[in-house]
Amino acid sequence: MMDAEGAHGSFGLNLLLFSVGGVSFGVDAEQVEGTLAWQGDGTDDPAWFHRELGYAGETVAYRAPSVLMIRTGEARGYRVIIDQMEDVAGIAAADVRPFPPLVEPFALRKGMWGIVVKGDRMILLVDFQRLLRERRVVDAHMEVTSNDDI
Repeated sequence: MMDAEGAHGSFGLNLLLFSVGGVSFGVDAEQVEGTLAWQGDGTDDPAWFHRELGYAGETVAYRAPSVLMIRTGEARGYRVIIDQMEDVAGIAAADVRPFPPLVEPFALRKGMWGIVVKGDRMILLVDFQRLLRERRVVDAHMEVTSNDDI
């Protein structure tokens, strides 16, 4: 399986398209192990997509939430609640545009790695595996920092 970071070659991608808070996103379908209807009553609820990406203090209304089960290679998977799953669309790697240099470091830390313009809409490409790695780095740093206060 190819990581989204290497997606700038001459091949195509199958993107699972969805939107959250009126913003369109796509994830490489190879990263998705499966989908579930979100029940909202479990004790081990998945992460909310808008919180994972750090929507600044916004409350986001989810109209049709679904859970993406992301491939991690670990026993405990990574599950993320998304909204309005739309389609699976094939795109050519040549259609992927990088983020402008000013925002690219922030975008990469939030798991976003490129932009596709399809018709009149802009689709932000998310690498959930990168997002999980970045989150673990931050969590580990927070744990070390909090232990320093002892």
